[in-house]
Amino acid sequence: MNGTALISVDGESQQPPVSFSDLPDDVLFTICRQLDIASLSVLCRVCRKLKDLLGSDHAWLPFDKNFNVLRADNGIRLPLKEKFRISCNREKGVYQESLFINFTGRQLPWLQYNNGKLWVSSKNEIHSVDPSAGKKNRRSRDNNRRKLHTDVTKFVVKDQKIVSGCLDGSIHVWDNCGAHTEIKNAHCVDTQAVDSYDSTIVSGSRDATLKVFSVQYDDNRGISGVMEKCCFPVGDRVWSVSLSQCCRFCACGTAFCDGDAPVSIIDLNKSCIVSQLGREHKIGAGVLDMQFEDEHTLLTCGYDTYVRMWDLRTNQCVGSWEQQFDSAYYCLQSDGHRNIFAGTSRHGSVDLWDKRQTKSPVKTFYAGHRNSPVYSLAFNSTSLFVALDVQVKTLNFSCYK
Repeated sequence: MNGTALISVDGESQQPPVSFSDLPDDVLFTICRQLDIASLSVLCRVCRKLKDLLGSDHAWLPFDKNFNVLRADNGIRLPLKEKFRISCNREKGVYQESLFINFTGRQLPWLQYNNGKLWVSSKNEIHSVDPSAGKKNRRSRDNNRRKLHTDVTKFVVKDQKIVSGCLDGSIHVWDNCGAHTEIKNAHCVDTQAVDSYDSTIVSGSRDATLKVFSVQYDDNRGISGVMEKCCFPVGDRVWSVSLSQCCRFCACGTAFCDGDAPVSIIDLNKSCIVSQLGREHKIGAGVLDMQFEDEHTLLTCGYDTYVRMWDLRTNQCVGSWEQQFDSAYYCLQSDGHRNIFAGTSRHGSVDLWDKRQTKSPVKTFYAGHRNSPVYSLAFNSTSLFVALDVQVKTLNFSCYK
């Protein structure tokens, strides 16, 4: 006799009782659309069937506007419910802080997150670490180490290659097989900033020049050489550079002590400077970091204590977010949607900004509990990595507290 057979009670046949969880899935989804977030979370804990059913993305899609989900392309597939939980933790300041890397002596480290690996510069070497690995496995990184003759300034990991600037004015390039190419005397003094896209490399230096290089490939897509294409004098020390996504524009941020403007925009197709941004800013308001969000939107930050968003179609600042304690912003990272992380010059603090609000940051995080600037930062969908003077800290927002 199966579970749907009739039951005889006092000579009368009755159907077995039907519980809420026995309803069809489409009916359950229709009922759940009338619930708020708190009630839906409680219902997920009633039984295993409801947990599996309401854990699907379909049940949580109506609440998409209630959460500011961080868009991070890191290959980690998270359910929508888990993304909402992590977003809620991030905005409430719920996280678990841990030591990721410890340095010997004070340094100016730089971070890049690419394909699930965190690349870190330390003195004259660059190495990659798997954030998901345990502490013991993080130590064994000799196969992913790139060692140079002098200290690394900044580097980028893009398009299956690593491009690094050095204090001796050289530029170093590694392909995905580890083959190394050095551009000696790319600048007469230290190379302060680099960026790359496909076969184009740009670099800026304290010698007040920005140079563009072209990478030559062989038949096997190995790097056969690097050739200098053009050089642009920008009138002041270069602190930061960034290439647009289609490699049409290059932005150059300077110290703004001697030049005409802190930001210069170069059209690489025309090989000329097409605009200068921030002419009205105070002398010394140098730009320390920048990032293109799309072909016409540029984010900058620096000594003027602002994160600024520029529209290159009008050459106007269309958004600005001021550091609430008048600290300089040393670095920034955007998810390309609503969120901007900006590292400050004091106390290891990082501001999380929502572009839709300008009065105050969504949350300020203090990493390391020491008075150190945040020299660089990177993030994925669950964690924030913060580079301080003597260590790299991890803030894990996927924890339960």
